[in-house]
Amino acid sequence: MSDSMNKVAEDNSNGRNESDDLPDPLLTLPFNTLQVGEHFLLHFSDGRQVFGQCLTKVKGMTPTVKINKRSYPTHNLIGLPYGTVLEVERNFLLPLPAGEDLIPSNPLAATKVDEEISNENDAGTAGARERDNRHIVDTNTSQALDQKELVELRNSGTEGAKIVEKIIENSSTFAQKTDYSRAKYVVRKQQKYQPRCRLIRCTGPTICEAMFLKDAKRIMNMRDDTLGQILSYANVSAGCQVLVWETCYGIITGTLAQRMGGYGQILSIYTGQQHSFNEILSKFNLSFPESSSISWVHSGDIYSNSDENDDEEEVDVEKKEREVIQWPCPLQNHTRKYIETFPTRAKQEQFLMKRAARFARKLTRRTPLEARSQVLSRQSDCVVVAVRYDATETLLALLPHLAPSCPFVVYCEFIEPLTLCFLELQRKNLAVNLRLSDTWAREYQILPGRTHPNMTMRQSGGFLLTGIKLDPVFGINELDEDLLKEIRQQMGGRRGKRPRTPNADESNKKTK
Repeated sequence: MSDSMNKVAEDNSNGRNESDDLPDPLLTLPFNTLQVGEHFLLHFSDGRQVFGQCLTKVKGMTPTVKINKRSYPTHNLIGLPYGTVLEVERNFLLPLPAGEDLIPSNPLAATKVDEEISNENDAGTAGARERDNRHIVDTNTSQALDQKELVELRNSGTEGAKIVEKIIENSSTFAQKTDYSRAKYVVRKQQKYQPRCRLIRCTGPTICEAMFLKDAKRIMNMRDDTLGQILSYANVSAGCQVLVWETCYGIITGTLAQRMGGYGQILSIYTGQQHSFNEILSKFNLSFPESSSISWVHSGDIYSNSDENDDEEEVDVEKKEREVIQWPCPLQNHTRKYIETFPTRAKQEQFLMKRAARFARKLTRRTPLEARSQVLSRQSDCVVVAVRYDATETLLALLPHLAPSCPFVVYCEFIEPLTLCFLELQRKNLAVNLRLSDTWAREYQILPGRTHPNMTMRQSGGFLLTGIKLDPVFGINELDEDLLKEIRQQMGGRRGKRPRTPNADESNKKTK
């Protein structure tokens, strides 16, 4: 007994508990390789980005990803590390060894160009200096190969590098072009006949960038740098409660879930009968704790008058049904008979795993009334607004649910609604540190001797209104004279000095 007591005392003196050695289930780092069922992005050298999902078989069919109007299987991508470069072959995606780039560094065509340039330099640089593009006329007759021959080469399984080499050999104007024009011509043909793509992990910035290139209007023209500023100004961190209302296809909600890592609560407001963000949230590859941290709140629960519903107590039917369920529960007879029809043990375990996951989601999912009570009972740590509605009315309705001295962020693709909201907050003294900003970002081409901004770009990535909420009782911007006198008496003068008491001589002089 004494030995055990000494052991406990020794453990306590060291300041360690047995629970300290247990790993945190929420701190599981994501895999560096592509796993089964995960969504991914394919980034091509010409700027295109394509979404895909890594699956083996679904209902007897092999899932594919569509590239250039052709479908390619994805089962061979399982286990590949993110950042791997893939070459698009005829019927599959070929993983290339580490170190390969999207643009082939040493293809056969580029080698031929280097040989021609070196031969010209050995002969004399005068010819290379006189060579320019002024005599080249685009008449569609410079290429000896026609479209039928190129299609036959591709259908016969010829490598892309050899096709590019034949195109260069049959070009009558290639020898007249400058060095820069030749390199540009080769890269353009490589992108068409020797396409390559890079395997990218689906995160908030990468998904936002892909959606911005694919359909910018769907996410309200929000760039990935603007998304990062929203998270920064809102001070989003693990353990906080975020109240968010967005109509950006769920980009902000999914990014918040990834940033918080399953710690805290995300109260996402939606309109209509149910939210419509399941498609985009599935692309984030959220873990079970991350997806469970998202609670959905209907906009009617925010804007409705709570005093009218105080007399009538609503019954949470979904919560009562959840409490009735026994977990773990035995299999029912029809389920057991259905499992027995599976040919292998692995199929049965896979079915039971999916069924258990569905029950786990149902047991941990917050009901609408629970999410509503969460909003009304506790003020949130930050508010994020990115909707197509009136920014002023939306923010004024959400400010009562924000704790004092906590930040809020309002995003809009136009500056006029945010200007009106800025003036309204300033007039009512509802916030301090108000800031209306616009981020102007530009993409550059970085090449030796050819570094310049891209010729085409979007003019804006949206506008942000940020601020900190004032306390509705004690948050006063301007102090009147009576309040200043009271503060000076309590603090002891203007600069912390106590008011001087008059002496007896001074009092006698005043009486005389």
